[in-house]
Amino acid sequence: MAAFAFGLTSPAAQSAELGRLFFTPQERAQLERQGALKSAQPAARIDTLTVNGMIQKSGGKRIYWINGEQQDAVASPGQAPASVRVTVPGKPQPVEVKVGQRIELNPAQMTPAE
Repeated sequence: MAAFAFGLTSPAAQSAELGRLFFTPQERAQLERQGALKSAQPAARIDTLTVNGMIQKSGGKRIYWINGEQQDAVASPGQAPASVRVTVPGKPQPVEVKVGQRIELNPAQMTPAE
């Protein structure tokens, strides 16, 4: 019955009820322009890499937080439980970084956990 009553209201009344879930064509165009501007900006240069934390799920899957962003990883044999192998520019082999450690990428040097 409520669906039937909703169908009898005018489109203007329906859009007022929906509130801010939907945007006008002008608002959508503005949002698209803002998105295009953000994607056109160059990516920020990262000078440090910090391993903020790690969780290991049953089955061996690990989730790391690197520079505050979640990253999935698979545990590899011989790897310390609370570390992650990270590829660093200018290094031929991945570097093993423990939770709490920070790597200065220019030049690549490791800072101990605080």
